[in-house]
Formats: sequence, C-alpha cells, structure tokens
Amino acid sequence: MKPTLKDIAEQTGLSISTVSRILRGDSNSSKDNVEQTIHVAQRLNYPINSRLLNQQYEYKSTLQVALISSFYPDEFYSAFFYGINNAAKAENINMSYHIYTPEDENLHSLINSLSHNFIDAAILFIPTLQESDYKEIIENVPESFPLVSLAPAFNPVIDTMTFDSYRGGHLVAKHFYDRGYKDMGIITGPHTKNEAIFRKNGFTDFINQKEDATLVWQVEGDYTFGFGKRAYQSYAKLDKKPRAIFTSNDYMCLGFLEQATRNGVNIPGDVAVAGFDDLPACEYVHPGITSVHTDYDILGKKAFKLLNDKITPPHEHSGILSVVPVTLTVRESS
Repeated sequence: MKPTLKDIAEQTGLSISTVSRILRGDSNSSKDNVEQTIHVAQRLNYPINSRLLNQQYEYKSTLQVALISSFYPDEFYSAFFYGINNAAKAENINMSYHIYTPEDENLHSLINSLSHNFIDAAILFIPTLQESDYKEIIENVPESFPLVSLAPAFNPVIDTMTFDSYRGGHLVAKHFYDRGYKDMGIITGPHTKNEAIFRKNGFTDFINQKEDATLVWQVEGDYTFGFGKRAYQSYAKLDKKPRAIFTSNDYMCLGFLEQATRNGVNIPGDVAVAGFDDLPACEYVHPGITSVHTDYDILGKKAFKLLNDKITPPHEHSGILSVVPVTLTVRESS
C-alpha cells in the first residue's frame, strides 16, 4: 500500500493537517517538526519535493543531484563517472546515478519522479538526445526543477556545459600538419551524435584552410573497437593512403592500431594515428596513442557551478552553451 499523510502523522505524533502543511512547504512549525516529518516521509517513500522543501525550510546543507545518463560498461564511462564523482565530492554534493534506457522508460517521467523524491536538480548526459527531445523535457518537467546537460548540441534548449569537440578536431589536424602529414584521413563518429559532427568539422575545417593539405579518406564509424579493426581493412585497400588518420574516439583508434600492427604496418612511420578522449589505455599500449585530452573533473566542477546558479529561482532555460577547453596529449603514434 502507498504511504499516506495519516501514516506520517501517526509516526511523528503530529496532526494530519500539520504534516500536510509541512510537506507543502507552507508551515511555521518548529525545525524539529519539519526535519522529523521530512525524515519519516523519506523513510516511507512518500513522494515529496525535496528541493522545494529545502528552499522553504533549509533543513539540509548538501545538494542532492542526479546524473542521468546512458551507459555502456567500458573505459569511457568509467573515466566519465569517476571524474564527475570527484567533482561532486569537491563541491560537497551528493551524487546519485540513474541509467536511462529509452526502451524501458520515458525520460521526462524519470525526471519527474526524481524531482519529487529527494533530488534537488539533475544533470543529463545522453548524447543521442535531439532538440525535440529537450523541448519535450521542458514541457513535461516542473519549471522549478533545475536541469543542465553535458552533451553537445547545435541549438541548445537547456543550459549545456560540454567539451570543445570542434577545437579537439582542429588540434589534431594542426598537429598532423605541423608534423608534415599533409594527406589526412578521418574515421568519424556516428552522424547521429553531435559531438562526432563537431570533431569532424574542426578537423576538416583546418584542412580546408590549408592549400597544401588534403582530406584523402573519410569513413563513418560507430565508436567501437571492432569498427576500428574493420576500418583498417578499408584503409589497406586504398590506392592513395592518408599519411595520418584521426579516429574520432580512442576505441576506434585502438582497434585500428591493433589491426595495423598485426599486418606489419609501422606506426607512425607508415601512418600516424590520433584519437579522442585520452583514455588510460592510450598510455599503456605500444605505441602510445596521441589523443585529445578531456578533463572530467573540470567538466563536473563547471557543471555544478552552472547548476548552483540555477538553483535560485527563476529557473529559466536560456539555452546557453558553455565549452570546456581541451588539449592534445602527444605520444608515439603520431
């Protein structure tokens, strides 16, 4: 049976009307009564608006933030969650993680459920969301519930903090060019993911600005290790091969590197390669992989600052896009 106000009243010794006013944020009860009522409601899993009650009564000092994300059991998500968690600890924020699976649940229903049960705000990291998805969220989630996204967007609907993927691609192309690699190739990420488009555009825009640089090969990948291996097979059949290849994430770069070295290709002597994300594996393989470095601790700290700025009403969605700078970690692969 679902808990009721009567259940809370019986356990607190307060009247039903007092409990109701407290949970509506409309009571002048003592601090002890407020804290006791909220504690019992939480223990009974009675739906409350924790953020609203904290604003009204200031009964707690630690912000409760939900990170809602898609998830795959791999090194990228491990590095991502680890960095965001470190940032949360540094900012004295209690972080909870919620895996979103589109086939199992409705996103705005999930957010609504969190907004009424202990959670003060939410951060979204779902790279497949499009502009229409964010608009649907805004239309169906309470205006008073602060939201921030960490996924790149061409036309942000909610405030977004993300890495400068365009600059990352640009840095790789410049690095290749400065090394004398003028014929270049790229294994892009999926065209359905905005960050893949930004990375590709940064890379190709640099090439297009140089009269003596040429993009001689391009193939769309899926960010997996297996595709990197398959991409090598396509590369091996080329009559005119690129001297350097930008793989738009590290997994594809690792797959390409393994298949190339198995076939006697010298890296970087025959072809230079570079990836994106600078996962720990880039340092431990041979040759070490040049990769665009993304600092998730910094991303998390800036995201939490943006979220804190939105805690105080009004909670308007301005669609501001803020980017965190990236750098290039150069290793032996290029």
